[in-house]
Amino acid sequence: MTDVFVGGYSDLEAAASEFDDLARAVAGKHVALDAAILVTRAEDGTVNVQQTADHRGRKGVEWGGAVGVLVGLAAPPLLATTAVGAVAGGLVGRFVDKRTETQMHDKIGENLPPGTGGIIAVFDDSQRLAIEQLLPNALAKSIVQTGKQGVRALKDGLAEAMGKFVPDRTRLPIPDRNFGGTMGRTMEKSVGDWSIIPGPRAPQDAPNVLIVLIDDAGFGAADTFGGAVSTPNLTRVGQMGLRYNRFHVTAVCSPTRAALLTGRNHHRVGMGTVAELPGPYPGYTGVRPRSCTALPRILRENGYTTAGFGKWHLTPGSQMGEAGPKDHWPLGWGFDHWYGFLTGAAGQYDPLITLDNTTIGVPEGKDGEPYYFPDDFTDKAIEWLQAVRAADAEKPWMMYYSTGCAHAPHHVAKKWADRYKGKFDQGWDVYREETLERQKKLGVVPENTELSERPELFPAWDSLSDAQKKLYARQMEVIAGFQENADWNVGRLLDAVEQLDDLENTLIFYIWGDNGASLEGTLTGSFNETTFFNGVVLEADEQLEIIEKWGGIEEIGGFHTAPHYAAAWAHASNAPFQWGKQMASHLGGTRNPMVVAWPKRIKANGDLRAQFTHCIDVVPTVLELVGLPEPTHVDGIEQEPMDGTSFAYTLDDAGAEERHTVQYFEMLGSHAIYKDGWWAGSKLDKLPWDWRAETLAGFGPGKYDPGKDVWELYYLPDDFSQAKNIAAQHPDKVEELKELFWQEAERNNVLPLLGAFAILMGNPPPLPTVTRFTFGGTVQNVQTTMIPRIYGRSYAIEGDVHVPDGGAEGVIVAFADFIGGFALWVDERGLLNHTYQFLGIDTYKQTSTEPIPTGDVTVKMLFETDEFRPGSGGTVTLWANDRQIGEGTMPNSIALAFTTYAGMDVGRDNGGVVDLAYEDKAPYAFTGTVNKVVFDLKPAPTSDNENELHRHLTHVAVAQGVHG
Repeated sequence: MTDVFVGGYSDLEAAASEFDDLARAVAGKHVALDAAILVTRAEDGTVNVQQTADHRGRKGVEWGGAVGVLVGLAAPPLLATTAVGAVAGGLVGRFVDKRTETQMHDKIGENLPPGTGGIIAVFDDSQRLAIEQLLPNALAKSIVQTGKQGVRALKDGLAEAMGKFVPDRTRLPIPDRNFGGTMGRTMEKSVGDWSIIPGPRAPQDAPNVLIVLIDDAGFGAADTFGGAVSTPNLTRVGQMGLRYNRFHVTAVCSPTRAALLTGRNHHRVGMGTVAELPGPYPGYTGVRPRSCTALPRILRENGYTTAGFGKWHLTPGSQMGEAGPKDHWPLGWGFDHWYGFLTGAAGQYDPLITLDNTTIGVPEGKDGEPYYFPDDFTDKAIEWLQAVRAADAEKPWMMYYSTGCAHAPHHVAKKWADRYKGKFDQGWDVYREETLERQKKLGVVPENTELSERPELFPAWDSLSDAQKKLYARQMEVIAGFQENADWNVGRLLDAVEQLDDLENTLIFYIWGDNGASLEGTLTGSFNETTFFNGVVLEADEQLEIIEKWGGIEEIGGFHTAPHYAAAWAHASNAPFQWGKQMASHLGGTRNPMVVAWPKRIKANGDLRAQFTHCIDVVPTVLELVGLPEPTHVDGIEQEPMDGTSFAYTLDDAGAEERHTVQYFEMLGSHAIYKDGWWAGSKLDKLPWDWRAETLAGFGPGKYDPGKDVWELYYLPDDFSQAKNIAAQHPDKVEELKELFWQEAERNNVLPLLGAFAILMGNPPPLPTVTRFTFGGTVQNVQTTMIPRIYGRSYAIEGDVHVPDGGAEGVIVAFADFIGGFALWVDERGLLNHTYQFLGIDTYKQTSTEPIPTGDVTVKMLFETDEFRPGSGGTVTLWANDRQIGEGTMPNSIALAFTTYAGMDVGRDNGGVVDLAYEDKAPYAFTGTVNKVVFDLKPAPTSDNENELHRHLTHVAVAQGVHG
């Protein structure tokens, strides 16, 4: 057997000295050698063969024979240099496979930092111990055995040996490093190899990677890009690097996140819409294929440590429980650590937190202060960074920091909202005009940019009543404070990075929005975002009346509200563009601010970049700048090529020719295509907040014909804001782009169009057969996506409890909170209560006429609906051991969704409570024993009723999901 040895030296003198020792030993016939070379890398990066030795130990001989072969394989470009001589040049054709000429040279160059060297030797395996003992200072070494089958075998052996130093990073995980020493029966017959112990290492000087993603924010919100929201830290990052004013997203949360982290178009990773809304087509599964590995996994396998904090929204709703599977939880995507929430929305005061692979529920505030998620997860992110640096001063890290802001509910302390007192009294029309002027002054839009028209759907501010203006202005003050707080927390994170001396070598992408600002607040906004899900539209004066119950208009954004703002404010926050979230047909839904910084590499000072960029471009850009290839195989699975285009080429050249020249857009039926500055798009004839069954029925099979879509056309180099629809002037261009859209749609699994609505259009998932659901007495924090399907039907909640002789009180089971939820609980008198909160508008409560008995007791709440129809009222009866002890009525029931984020608990009520009567005792744990709680879904009278309720259940998923 022939051995191929590669040893690396950080000290050139040591390398040269040991090479001389090796040559002398060969010349003295103490060891036998086929050939050896000493390779160095100069400070300017050039790789040179400094010395050679042949089988007789002769140094500096003409490079023929085995030495010529070894040099030809290890560093073939050197063979053509004048330093080698004419005789060596003739060896190129004889010994070198042209396909590998640069490969070996590049691998050696990548492996050897400037000022370092390496020894490569070929010898019979019997000489292994003796030769390795002559090279003790090779701090990194590799050795492989190969049969004596000629040049090809030697080439393969050398490639394998070099793989320990510069591994093949296209196939992940990178294999364990082979042992480069020698194992004899005793220590004196052995040579150790410390380099086998460390795992994969990142490329030399690889930067840390920080991706900051704000939720549901528009192009015209942050003052960095001309808005009215103070964002000094978005500005700070931009001034350290570059501002991008033509960065694009997918128009909805989950799809953007999937595209951002994988480098692939969202339909190609199964995220045609949000994760909670699966469909039976490849582009709409709601799960990432294993053939599309995400950035955190790629970086982790290449020597990074990775963590994510904040909002996830990439896990199917049915998989958010402890039973999993957890492949689509954050750790399944390649994060070493996760702290945040899984769903599309969260209450900022009482989120359901998932830590790594376990949902831990609602944290408590510190020092008597109310808990606030943005502060908490920023603290956790900083703690993680500090822990990483405490353990390893050099290992690069990747962090994904994704806020729940500015997604509804807009929760923020009054002091933040009050910073904007009176600043929006002029209304949304003036706001748009002022924003455009600021954008021009900042240079983030061209001077000739025109303000796109406000759709007639949104009322003119001057047409509103004083009550409406008062309410709507406060809504905007609240979300502005919410966003400023988010940016302030990003600043705390940046400060921590700087304090760790990591800022200089951290590559930062700060993206202000995963889609345009959300239009889902309806025309009026709401003190409770879930009212519109359930078809309850409240005018401004009605809202003001209800809000008084919760502390008045000044309390919007506080703990007892779950607000969203009027859609016209969202539209204004997307200035100067049209429309917003969900609308992939227009820039209001798809274009967001991005700033990029890497102080060590980017020397620009807030310069603008106007090349077309897209969220799928971030991963290829990271890989290029870090120095990593796109993997071809992960876990043995061949990978789908990435769709994104690295925009690293823009870092140094503002005028560089655009490389991402074609991009399709599609979301919930609205679609568009971009090509070389042209944009053609068509929006679905549906309002973003209208998810009524009768509306969606109009797009069912046989009713929707995409051939009748009305397409608009814009030429963006002349019309930055899409203010001038020129479709009528260029019908041929429209037809050309329409055809291109369908080509891209087919290539990227967009088809069938409206595939996201499949479950609503005659193709729901199989009808569930389970009608009894049992929850053990310690179960907590059941996600809203996983509670039993009680909507629109009769059902019972049974509690198997033990009550001690002295009686018991507390919560038996509770879901969600005072703004929408239900609880079965026992008060201090021992009376059984059922509280049903109807959207914060009404409270339906039934109380037993006598205390529940002691001992082992089965208590029950039975709801019997007046008709099997979503939202129907009915009768409630309370029972203890099969004896009725109370009754009452519920005029209405929740039709679609109690909440978008809160959870269900057995034996207690975590977070915001359902009934404020026990808020001061929260979580009001039951003082007896809850053995189990059973939900019994009463069968519908007919199979048609049951099928209709099943179809409605899928409608619930839609309503909850598309809001993500």
